Amino acid sequence: MNKRRISATALCLALAAPACTGVEGSVIHRVADGSPTAPEAVVSVSEVAWEWSPGEGERVSKVHAGPVGAVIELTDGLVGLRGDTGDELWRYQAPEAEGFSASFSSSGELALVSASDEPALLLDTSTGEAEARNLDWNGEGRLLDGEFLFHREGEATEALHESTDLETGASLWRQEETLTCSEGGPSRTITTLLSPKAIVLLLHCSEDTSEGALRVPAPDTVNALVALDPKDGEELWRREAEDTEGRGLAEAKLLQGRLVADLPGEEGWTIIDPVDGEVLAESPKPVLELGDVTYLAGPDHLAEDPSHELRTFGGEVISSVTLPDGRFSGDTPETAIGLPDRLLTIDMERGSDEDAEDVIAATTTATASSLDPGRLLSVPGAVIAYVPVQYGAGIDAIEGVVALR
Repeated sequence: MNKRRISATALCLALAAPACTGVEGSVIHRVADGSPTAPEAVVSVSEVAWEWSPGEGERVSKVHAGPVGAVIELTDGLVGLRGDTGDELWRYQAPEAEGFSASFSSSGELALVSASDEPALLLDTSTGEAEARNLDWNGEGRLLDGEFLFHREGEATEALHESTDLETGASLWRQEETLTCSEGGPSRTITTLLSPKAIVLLLHCSEDTSEGALRVPAPDTVNALVALDPKDGEELWRREAEDTEGRGLAEAKLLQGRLVADLPGEEGWTIIDPVDGEVLAESPKPVLELGDVTYLAGPDHLAEDPSHELRTFGGEVISSVTLPDGRFSGDTPETAIGLPDRLLTIDMERGSDEDAEDVIAATTTATASSLDPGRLLSVPGAVIAYVPVQYGAGIDAIEGVVALR
């Protein structure tokens, strides 16, 4: 029997049952009783609040953050759980379908679902209720919001993008040429980030656009952030940086509706308004999470300065803490997860069948996936520590999730 130990402490920078069951053909659709309110924000973590495991024959592929808790993505449907209690709020499942697809809006408030031989639905992820029915979606394209789908054709080095109307399927705009940097030349799409008012693409531009060049770039490499209007595809703004030192590994992510980027050639991380490209703040360290006027920053992979800091957008350090590192003492090193305006540290350990304990290098994530195990997911009311996958034992699905409070 595998052993799992999860202990938690908090370094707090303080702030303050399904009602309707429907079975249509092979689809089970239950919605929440009323309109669930969002749980109180997690300000400390001291214990395991609840655990959830899939039922017999069910397989979990991902875990998403929803407005009131966690949304479990099964291979044949979705299950909505309340974050503070783990109670099942709603379920949409097509157990007899040959295929199931889901795409979530950037806010996590909507999910577009499709099962083979069943019309697609747009679901409210708080209640599971259908916002729209009989949509023509076959699993291709990503949900922008309640109105548009975003599509990419071709390989990363020849990507063409298109936006279509969710209800009618009509094309709103389509690129005729692959997007590249201002000076032209070959490019590779590294990351595509979607928000309701801006599509942001991170590009690697160089004569060498192979995957290996992302880590060991050529001297002529330029990385670019290019924002497009979701309605017409027009360019809103762009930001380019030349990687003259060959540092590689450009990064970009969306946090709380704002863009956070690390472009080689620039000093540190930049927090950007994704709609107009305005720089809101510059951070010397990786940005873990954003608040309204503050952000959490953590040490980089070189760990020259191992402290975590709460900073204002103006650059003032409000609070600083250095976490214990057990790599040299034999203890479990602590993992930090950033929540808006506070920092939680969590020790995760798990034993093997031979009782030899293996330390999990857990880090934060936007979506827990069976392809990338051992991560921590912040949801309303809890921090989800989903149990890693045992590939060696032939298990390729998430075994369950553990919620910490």
